[in-house]
Amino acid sequence: MDYQAEGAQAHDLSGVLELLGRADLPVEGVAEHFRNFLVVRDDASVVGVAGLEPCGEDGLLRSVAVEPAYRGSGVGRALVDGVLELARRLELRSLYLLTTTAREYFQRHGFSDSPRDEAPSAVRDTWEFRSGCPSSSAFMRRSL
Repeated sequence: MDYQAEGAQAHDLSGVLELLGRADLPVEGVAEHFRNFLVVRDDASVVGVAGLEPCGEDGLLRSVAVEPAYRGSGVGRALVDGVLELARRLELRSLYLLTTTAREYFQRHGFSDSPRDEAPSAVRDTWEFRSGCPSSSAFMRRSL
């Protein structure tokens, strides 16, 4: 099946929060940035989510989660590609992320390791960078 990511709607918020909770991902700031979140649905159910938190001229890819039964089916790729396209439309220059479990996955999508101390100040100021992800998280960057 060919999955498509689309802009999250207000009625998706509870399903997104539940999915993030099951994936042990933080929900801090999700509601505030929900206008830049994408979802993949199967029928009416949210089976994948990814968010973009604009940070000045850059962005933070966050809250990427896919229901276990849908992993490996293209849902994740549709979400990452969708966020990359959204970041380009917003004319961001780079996209950053923090991950404890999916470093290799994001490398396959063009992200590379980046020193945390080289993060743009607006990215460093995000809750996720400051305290949401452990210091052992991989910090990654992709130019747009």
